[in-house]
Amino acid sequence: MELNSLLIEEHDDLQDLFSKYGALALEKQEILSGLVGDAEPELDIENGLVRFNNMEFPIQLIGFLDPNEFTWSWAWDNEEIGFPEELIEEAKAVKEFGEKQNISQFIENVFSASFNEAHILTMTISSLFDNYAYCAVNYGSFVFFVTIESDDIQLTDDPDVFANIINDFHRRFEINHRKALKSYAEIKGYEYKERDDFSLVKVGDDRVVIGLTERKNIQSIKVIKA
Repeated sequence: MELNSLLIEEHDDLQDLFSKYGALALEKQEILSGLVGDAEPELDIENGLVRFNNMEFPIQLIGFLDPNEFTWSWAWDNEEIGFPEELIEEAKAVKEFGEKQNISQFIENVFSASFNEAHILTMTISSLFDNYAYCAVNYGSFVFFVTIESDDIQLTDDPDVFANIINDFHRRFEINHRKALKSYAEIKGYEYKERDDFSLVKVGDDRVVIGLTERKNIQSIKVIKA
């Protein structure tokens, strides 16, 4: 649970950070989905775990969404609830980072948020703090968002995975395409080159060629195997 500061710039807001870090979070979520299948998560706060049938993972409590009021509450705002201190260390680190970076969503204890916004928030955090993944868990009348630690969630250097993830990411979310593409390549340690109308990402001996519009938005993706 260390801050991955590789891509952070002084004036980045939440949207900037999501564009930069979100694709990596999406890749990790795909791996988690492959591990747990259709199993529904069950939250065990007392033991600091989330369970998917016979699989269980250590967690950090990040926050929770009230699905009736559509309000987000941070786990660090803890005086009335009394979460175990060891389970909110990351949430506290998020607040500290938000204060330094002046990101309002990270420092307001309660604010309006949709399910999609809650997922964007936690996706960003899970990559910022180098977690293995995250999940949303129904718990009482709330939906808890937790980050997960597991050595079973391992990233791979596969050009097809890179191409599929960046394609899925830019189609599902409102992001800065160029920023997302460049950052995803850099955070994976891949060589990245940009020309006027395309970008080239080198994954081992293979290449991913991404066609760009005049506005530097992604319009095509092609994998070229060595």
